[in-house]
Amino acid sequence: MLLRLIPIFILALAFSGCASTQMKSQNEQIESRVTDLEKNLQAKDAEIVDLQYQVKDLSSKVENSKPAEADQAPEVTPDSTDQSESVKIPEGSDKSQIIRVKVSPEKIQRALKSAGVYTGPVDGKIGPGTKEAIVEFQKSHGLKADGVLGKKTWEELKVFLNNHSS
Repeated sequence: MLLRLIPIFILALAFSGCASTQMKSQNEQIESRVTDLEKNLQAKDAEIVDLQYQVKDLSSKVENSKPAEADQAPEVTPDSTDQSESVKIPEGSDKSQIIRVKVSPEKIQRALKSAGVYTGPVDGKIGPGTKEAIVEFQKSHGLKADGVLGKKTWEELKVFLNNHSS
């Protein structure tokens, strides 16, 4: 009977050794993976910090250039022929997406006011009120109401600037 138990004991001992070796190997793999992930996380954190500095730099450049943009707003007379050309406005500003014709924001606001769709101040700042007025004007004149002042919208709107002075 003892002889039968010895091979079972030896087999049990052998299998338990393999199991612990497998577990050690799995633990080492997991620890290695965790270490890799921690390194990746640190690299991403450093990348985020770099991006934050870039955003701050760009924000300060945009803030510093705002007064210059207002001074450089293109002035166009109502009877000028180059009104349908695109205005060169920095891509980061809202104006680059709203105004697509060569005309000053003040003239746009005056024309919108004359058309009766804009109630805000004529301050040359294209904000939500001006954009809403553009959309309202487009709706009331059967134009695509996208809030973008393009050639067709300006052709309809400039009539109010020419016929009404404010």
